[in-house]
Amino acid sequence: ICVYLAGVAILGIFLHLIRSSHRDERAGLIAALILVLQIIFFFIFYQQMSTSLNLFAQHNVNLDFKLFGWHLFNWIPEQYQNLNAIWIVVLSPVLVLLYNWLGRSGRDLAIAAKFAWGFAAVAAGFFIYGIGANSAVNGQVSSWIMVWGYGLYSLGELLVSGLGLAMIARYVPERMGGFMMGAYFVAVGLSQYLGSVVANIAHIPENLHDPLESLAIYTSLFNKLGFAGI
Repeated sequence: ICVYLAGVAILGIFLHLIRSSHRDERAGLIAALILVLQIIFFFIFYQQMSTSLNLFAQHNVNLDFKLFGWHLFNWIPEQYQNLNAIWIVVLSPVLVLLYNWLGRSGRDLAIAAKFAWGFAAVAAGFFIYGIGANSAVNGQVSSWIMVWGYGLYSLGELLVSGLGLAMIARYVPERMGGFMMGAYFVAVGLSQYLGSVVANIAHIPENLHDPLESLAIYTSLFNKLGFAGI
């Protein structure tokens, strides 16, 4: 209840500031409000890594990791979460080079455009699990599905999460900056709670042990989240 009340309070104050602000400030505040709401949705998706995706790995992923048919090692389900950090390290310099090239050519992406591409990447990551279910063997998908899915989530994180406070600084008047940054962190906390609520949609009954049935439950959730991301 406290989490919901905090969210409603922040939204109410946001709307009051928009209504009472100068006309020149209003457009930036509206943009900031829209992007803060998107941040909430993004972290709902992001929270699935430690909830529904972790359980999906335990029930419906083949832990035997192969490359060109050669066995490399066996995963422990919780280890898939390390893929996020690995992809962040791999993708960060790539984005730096891309942003620098776009900046030099005068085609630098706006923050809103980076948000849009970030959500597209996250949506594609969820759809990968839906596609992977079509090639599942005995209700288990390849470990490579997890690798590429996490890669797209991590790309989305770099495009969206890292821009949160930069977005506040860009669009919000300086005199409101402190409050708006606090509102941003409240939004993140609210979304992490809501992420666990969404993960419960894929709750597996205690008496269900058939991976074919649990696969259908998980992929249904992931496909819905993919459409929500779009």
